[in-house]
Amino acid sequence: MEKGKEQGEGEIVHYINEADVFRTKVFGIQDGLIGVGSIVLGAAGFSHDFLAVVIVGLIATIGQAFSMGIGEYISTRVRMQVIDNEIKKEKYQIHHFPEKEREELISFYMKKGFSKKAAEKIADFLMKDKDVVLDEMLMNELRVFPEEFQSPVKLGFLMSLYLIFGGLLPIIPFIAGEFIPYNFNLAIIIALAIVILTLGFFGSLASKYTGLPKWRGAFEQIGTGLIALIGSYVAGLILGHFIRVPPIAFLILKGLGVA
Repeated sequence: MEKGKEQGEGEIVHYINEADVFRTKVFGIQDGLIGVGSIVLGAAGFSHDFLAVVIVGLIATIGQAFSMGIGEYISTRVRMQVIDNEIKKEKYQIHHFPEKEREELISFYMKKGFSKKAAEKIADFLMKDKDVVLDEMLMNELRVFPEEFQSPVKLGFLMSLYLIFGGLLPIIPFIAGEFIPYNFNLAIIIALAIVILTLGFFGSLASKYTGLPKWRGAFEQIGTGLIALIGSYVAGLILGHFIRVPPIAFLILKGLGVA
C-alpha cells in the first residue's frame, strides 16, 4: 500500500516504515519532559531557588542531549552492522551452498501448508534469482527487513533535538522567574502543567501508530510521567529538609565580592 493512502477510500494505512523515526521522537521528547523534568522538579523541591533550578535543568538537558543522541546513534549503528554481517553470511551460503538453501526454501513453504512437490517447484523457481532467495531468507529465516532501518545519524540527531525541546519546556517557568517576580510554587505548578499537557499531546499523537484510543495514549503518558515527576519533587523536598545549601545566587554574589 502506498504511504499516505486515505482511510476514507476504505483501505487500512500501515505506518510500520515510520515506526523507527516516531519511536525515536517519542523517546526523545519523553526523556526531555520526564528525565529533565524530574531533575528540574527535584532541584526545585531541594533549593526553591530560580537560578539553581535553571542551571541544573540546562546542564541536565545538554548532558542528556549528547548522551542520548550518541547512544541512539551507536545502538542503531551496531544493530545495522549485525544485520549487515548476517546478510553477508547469507549471501555466502547462497553462493557456495545453493542446495542447502534450496532445502531450506522447501522447508519454509512446506511449513506454510504447501505440498512437498509444490514447495520444490517454488524453490526451484526462486533459486533462479539469488537476490530473491536472499530476500526470502531474510524474511523467513533471519526475520529482518533491512530497508526499514533508518540512518543512525538521522536517529541520533532526532533523539537529541526532541530531547532538547522536551527538556527546555519544564525550565521555562523558572527562567521567567528570573525576570518576572512571581511565587516559586507557581513556577513549579506551571512547569508540571506544561509537562503533563505535552505528554498528553504526544500520547494522543501516538495513537496513529499504536491503534490505541487517543485518551488512553494520553493517559498512559501522563500517568507514567507523573510518577517520576512527583517522586523526584518529593525526594528533593526530603533532601532539602536534611541538607542545607545557601541559595546559588548568594554564592555567585559572594564570589564576585558583592555580598
